[in-house]
Amino acid sequence: MLVQGQIRQLDPAKRLAVIGLEDGREVSVAFPPKANIEVREPSTLGTMGGTLEDLRVGYWVNVEIHEHAHNACSCSSLVCIS
Repeated sequence: MLVQGQIRQLDPAKRLAVIGLEDGREVSVAFPPKANIEVREPSTLGTMGGTLEDLRVGYWVNVEIHEHAHNACSCSSLVCIS
């Protein structure tokens, strides 16, 4: 499921984030080691490959979320849009 939201909490060491969705819900996600992270490239205003350490609380993102058993979610792709 592709959703848009804002990073509310971020723990790069544990590879976890909380994303606030536009409808007011919050989703906790885990990032597998091969998750695709793309951040803004300032000179072209496009995106470039990044890491969880490049992200900040408050960034707006498009996130590909996959639901698993026991209400767990993982993120295979995150693209910064702000």
